[in-house]
Amino acid sequence: MSQVAPYAGLDPARVLDAVDAAGYAPRGRLLALPSYENRVYQVGLDAGGFVVVKF
Repeated sequence: MSQVAPYAGLDPARVLDAVDAAGYAPRGRLLALPSYENRVYQVGLDAGGFVVVKF
């Protein structure tokens, strides 16, 4: 039996879409941050600064 990784479909476009859906305007800059169990990204914003998102 093969198992698909739970985050297999999480690509940069989906991360940016999720940030946009949360009410932020992403600039398109992503930085993957180290995490043992989650997928964590620092996302640059059009207004300056950044947000950190965790999936």
